[in-house]
Amino acid sequence: MNKSFLYLTILLFIINGCHTAEKRTMNIEGIISSAHDGQIMYLVPRPHPTPETVDSTYITNGTFFFSIPADSGIYDLTISRQADAYVQRLLIIAEEGTLHANMGTNSSSSGTPLNNQLQHWKEQMETTAKETTLLSLKINKNKENDIVTTTLKEQWDSICQNFNDSTFYLIKQNMNPLGGYLFITLENIFNEQQINELKKLGIDKWKPAP
Repeated sequence: MNKSFLYLTILLFIINGCHTAEKRTMNIEGIISSAHDGQIMYLVPRPHPTPETVDSTYITNGTFFFSIPADSGIYDLTISRQADAYVQRLLIIAEEGTLHANMGTNSSSSGTPLNNQLQHWKEQMETTAKETTLLSLKINKNKENDIVTTTLKEQWDSICQNFNDSTFYLIKQNMNPLGGYLFITLENIFNEQQINELKKLGIDKWKPAP
């Protein structure tokens, strides 16, 4: 009886130990035009990829799949250069759960908290780029009219400042690898006060290794 109890205890310990040792993962379920079937989708770590750290998979029936450790690594989803149509690369962060990636001329993702934030920021960035490009064209068209160009430049500055502030608050709320990566990538858009504030909050701890 005692031996049976001992064996049961050991078995439960082993099972529990195996369960505890399970690593958290993120599954990436991707869709893309079936015109890309047979081509390769790459998962590229940022900011310092090497051939050994790049993962890849073939596109089949307009879908692709990755399963990776949810270790807060930063990655680009990008298609092979041989693709016969433009596919926008997609920046993601590895966190536990299932990420739905929709790849195309305007790639997007959803499904996990940090990636949802990243997608919202991406949309803001793209809207800012469109609006400032349009204003730049108007400024160039009206360059002989100082009153008009001054007004347009003020609008341009305001739009850029709103995006910069939005990016600053995103990083401020994310003292983690996502915030660290965005900081080293976009540090030049922040003023000295913002940089100092982020550093006081400990952003340097989360910057990727050089």
